[in-house]
Amino acid sequence: WILRGFLYTFIGLIGMEQDIAVKATDYASSSSSSFAKATSILGPDYGSMFASLFTSITTYIMIAVGVVYFVLGVLCMQPLYDRMKRDYDGKVREWNRKKKEEKNWTKENEKYRKYEDDRRE
Repeated sequence: WILRGFLYTFIGLIGMEQDIAVKATDYASSSSSSFAKATSILGPDYGSMFASLFTSITTYIMIAVGVVYFVLGVLCMQPLYDRMKRDYDGKVREWNRKKKEEKNWTKENEKYRKYEDDRRE
């Protein structure tokens, strides 16, 4: 989990650098053309604002996930996760078994009701 945390954090940092590079490129291209200078007074368009916001949010989420994985790896939480997953899988199997038993019981009960109805007629 520690390596996974490092990997996610690294991907998040690469995304941050990419976001900075895109912003710098947009700024440089807007300052070079005279038409862009006239429209840049109004600020960036919605497409570039949305792309920048999306990239920023995604990178922060990746860094947060990486930090969580790193901390869980340092605190040796893998056995706890495995035990919780095993318990959950057991509960799901038990639920499926009970659901199947209930379906069979309902089917048998329906047959019995039909038998009783036929017998009374």
